[in-house]
Amino acid sequence: MRVFVIFCMIYTVYGAKVKPVESKCEGVMIEKKCHKHEVISNGINRPYHLSYFNHTVFFSYNAGDDDQDTFEIGYVKFGHKVPIAINLTKNGFAIAIDKLNKIAYFGGSEGIYEHDLTKPGEIKHIIKKHDIWHMFYKHHLYFIEYPSQRLHKKVGNDTELVEHITEKIYQFAIDDHQNTYITTKKGLYEIKNGTTERILLKGPKVYRAIVINNKGVPYFCSQSGIYIKEEHTLKEIVHVKNIFGLAFDAEDNFIYSNPHEIVRLLPEPNKKM
Repeated sequence: MRVFVIFCMIYTVYGAKVKPVESKCEGVMIEKKCHKHEVISNGINRPYHLSYFNHTVFFSYNAGDDDQDTFEIGYVKFGHKVPIAINLTKNGFAIAIDKLNKIAYFGGSEGIYEHDLTKPGEIKHIIKKHDIWHMFYKHHLYFIEYPSQRLHKKVGNDTELVEHITEKIYQFAIDDHQNTYITTKKGLYEIKNGTTERILLKGPKVYRAIVINNKGVPYFCSQSGIYIKEEHTLKEIVHVKNIFGLAFDAEDNFIYSNPHEIVRLLPEPNKKM
């Protein structure tokens, strides 16, 4: 009998599959998976235009009082929490990163600066006489000028107006299928590769960001949620109040900002609703 009992104990420890202990999700559910909040930095006034590269989040923020907007660009490294200002351009408001060539672009009221991320001291003022509202990089640097809200493209050392987008736009992005997304005062539109037809995507009317993840999939950020596209409709996959910006880390974990924080959502596989 004693031998049988010992055998059962050994089988229980080494032979049987032990089911993971599940606990209740206290974070955010994303497509039926629990994610916890990791605060990357706090105490920031309205961080916008998030961009990620090499364990670092770049962003613009209001460096002035709550009743007076004075924007600057800064960054925070994972694990440090204290942001560092990048005093390059007046009213720094826009950021884009060429991850392949490790180049960051910072835009503001005095134009665009190019920063080689492998050479901390190498910064060039590459575009002048443009007030920059928004930027996006895919093979070329695209930027929206303020106050015209027209889209421009950098080609070599020159810039040119993107003629087929005549609308005044607020955000611009291109996915891995070369489909284009723009936001206007009427909402969000998709322009399929090789066409000029504007397809209105049903969803919120006001957006804070359009971000392409590492797999080339577009995500759309409103004031209270993050969405993916299903045909011509947007599906909310994350509901968070007062979102200001969105980015993805190297593993495609969500990084978002609210009025005073930058937060990363990390999966917790052993937790449920």
